[in-house]
Amino acid sequence: MNGFRLLKKAFYEKRWVSRLFFFTLLLIVWEAVAAFSGISPLLLPPVEQVAAAFWKGMVSGTLFLQTVFSLAVIALGFCLSMILALVLAVASRLSPFMERMADTLTAMAHPLPGMALLPLIVIWFGTGTPAVTIVIVHACLWSMLLSLLSGMQSTPALYTDLGRSYSMGRLRIILEILLPASMAHLLAGLRVGWARAWRALISAEMIFGAIGATGGLGWYIFKERTMMHTAGLFAGIVLVAVIGMLVEELVFEKLEKSTLRKWSVGAQKEKAS
Repeated sequence: MNGFRLLKKAFYEKRWVSRLFFFTLLLIVWEAVAAFSGISPLLLPPVEQVAAAFWKGMVSGTLFLQTVFSLAVIALGFCLSMILALVLAVASRLSPFMERMADTLTAMAHPLPGMALLPLIVIWFGTGTPAVTIVIVHACLWSMLLSLLSGMQSTPALYTDLGRSYSMGRLRIILEILLPASMAHLLAGLRVGWARAWRALISAEMIFGAIGATGGLGWYIFKERTMMHTAGLFAGIVLVAVIGMLVEELVFEKLEKSTLRKWSVGAQKEKAS
């Protein structure tokens, strides 16, 4: 009984426990449907076939190298997007002209699908890593910028008034008050940007083909689909999902604990009280 209570407590208090539970439950349902529904393995392979395809790809080194390559490209595009979002957000707070420009660019570019820009990107940058990086930047930048601007605008005026009372300049107020107070919004934008980066990478590689020496996970999924190797196709999809959960737990959860709970507006109010 005590063991059940501990498991129940861990399920509701530790996010990774509940995610592991539902992921395992999904695998069980998947295996049951594949085994008893009569669906062809070409359409829905059993879990063990997918695991075998994953293991084969990792042992051969191909899938491992493609995973590393995809993560490197996403990291590059993600970091560039974050830097550009920070620069535009700070500039928009310093200058009314830049604020209007950022607002116009966001209104124009945020609804624009990256795939609509692919013909122009191919003409300008070809089909290599720079082109895919630009697609990722376009996919991530605008959601990050919108979240950051929203966080700055929703910061109570009391905080900026306090900064002025201490003779802080506009740039110091932005960097030391508005940005820390916008951590909740920024973290939300980073999470959305991370998801969109994966979508952009997979879509771009399925259209461009292999980039770099081995290509990335998008090329792996496309190649497995072309060869009708459904187990490998599912292995690539599951790998993307698992990487997403791991990054969520190991990166964003840590960021939330180390920054959001320390610098957010709510945390500042608790300290003040």
